Amino acid sequence: LMFDIYSPEFTNVCFWYFPPRLKRIPKGFERDQELQKIAPKIKAQMVEEGTAMISYQPCGDKVNFFRMVFSNPATRQADVDYLIDEIERLGKDL
Repeated sequence: LMFDIYSPEFTNVCFWYFPPRLKRIPKGFERDQELQKIAPKIKAQMVEEGTAMISYQPCGDKVNFFRMVFSNPATRQADVDYLIDEIERLGKDL
């Protein structure tokens, strides 16, 4: 898993999932064109399988990224781990 982390910290966690094939493409227009398709495809698979619900959106010049809002104080590490595992499982071959 590859993360770009921005400051300051909030309860919103925004991130991209880079499938293995995209990790080999240099940062730039070509990679962004492919990266913007990843979050919508993963979300669609999650909804179809009924495993999870997560938001995605672009922002300014940033292509579609996942956006998780941690507003439930009962959220556990296991919940987050499950979601990350699902993203990796569904996205690894994209």
